[in-house]
Amino acid sequence: MNLCKIVFAKDIDVNVSEDILLDHVRQNIKRCLPQAMPYLPNLQPIALVCGGPSLSLTEKELVKLTWSGVKVACVNGSYQWCIERNIKPSVMIMLDARQFNSRFVAEPVPGCRYLLAGQCHPDAFATCEDRDVTIWHACSGQPEFELLKQHYGDEAFFPITLGTTVTLRAISLLRLLGFQSFHIFGLDSCWLKDRHHAYEQKENDKEVVRDVYLVPKDREDLTRGPFICSPWQVKQALDFQQLVRERGDTFQLDVRGPGLIAAIMEIASHLGNEMKILEN
Repeated sequence: MNLCKIVFAKDIDVNVSEDILLDHVRQNIKRCLPQAMPYLPNLQPIALVCGGPSLSLTEKELVKLTWSGVKVACVNGSYQWCIERNIKPSVMIMLDARQFNSRFVAEPVPGCRYLLAGQCHPDAFATCEDRDVTIWHACSGQPEFELLKQHYGDEAFFPITLGTTVTLRAISLLRLLGFQSFHIFGLDSCWLKDRHHAYEQKENDKEVVRDVYLVPKDREDLTRGPFICSPWQVKQALDFQQLVRERGDTFQLDVRGPGLIAAIMEIASHLGNEMKILEN
């Protein structure tokens, strides 16, 4: 599948310094937690619930899937969003290293498996101390990779690479665990009206945004947009396309909602030709 070519010049800053990331990893690998390990592929679909604003628009679709027996994997604030709607998470995935994100795992759910990246703040691990916790490794740079080699051995850990956001890492992580069929909710990579998430997340309120258009090659009549995007959302869209190009033959993605990612998938599946994302 040929997806959109994104033209985006600005770099995305990481949330914390490399030294802090390494310190978190160094502390967390000493907890002797089980690691995320490869499983044989299975035929069971899974609902991956992300935090984008379209989540509120597709809630009934998600509930219908759960009634049919599909398990739910959540990232970050979508975990609490599901709890508040009596949608039971089977998996909760975290990547971010900042301390205040420990709030995402504040409420325990019996039977839920917590997949915490080694770079997460130790407070997140402490909060989940009496729960079913598995550690996984984002390997955000060569120093982390070398640290893990020293601790586990050369081939005794399984890095989950590619992507700057927890959602994209979650796809690869769940694929490692055997899942191949994904129904994805709240993966928008854009604002919808004045909302950047389906729930309050104040740290995103003052983001700089811009208008973005999808322009299929040789079919400008099918241009879609504008989509309102912050820099990290455009970067996520770019990384999403790389993920599909490199690993798309190993999974199936059903992206719900009216966001930028769903539009990319829809146009590309119909036309199969290259697109550009143009920014105003």
